[in-house]
Amino acid sequence: MYYFLLYYIMTTQQTQNQTMGTYGIYGTHTTEACPLFNEENKKLLLQVASTFEQDANAKGIKVISMYHSGLEHTFEWIVEAPGAHAIQDLMVETKVAKFNSTKIVPLRTTQNVVEYLQNQ
Repeated sequence: MYYFLLYYIMTTQQTQNQTMGTYGIYGTHTTEACPLFNEENKKLLLQVASTFEQDANAKGIKVISMYHSGLEHTFEWIVEAPGAHAIQDLMVETKVAKFNSTKIVPLRTTQNVVEYLQNQ
């Protein structure tokens, strides 16, 4: 039950009459699909990277941080967004989803969890 509550009770802020949530985007790809070794995906990634933040902003998504582990073939990006569907649309439209499997997870800070638990 504890984990269920953490996933569905997110930290929110009001921004232009939209509720914004903090999300983690966790991605992975195969060694064969890795832009380090796959020329087609390398070209795609370089193209995507040149406009990704602008594309995100156009959907009301603010990129907070983007981390990658090249040899693990994984990435973790943190964003603020009006919802998971906006993030899903961004992943598809920018073609990030073409060679990455992604999981979109709502996040809270540890301090938010502590405060929530103290008020129970």
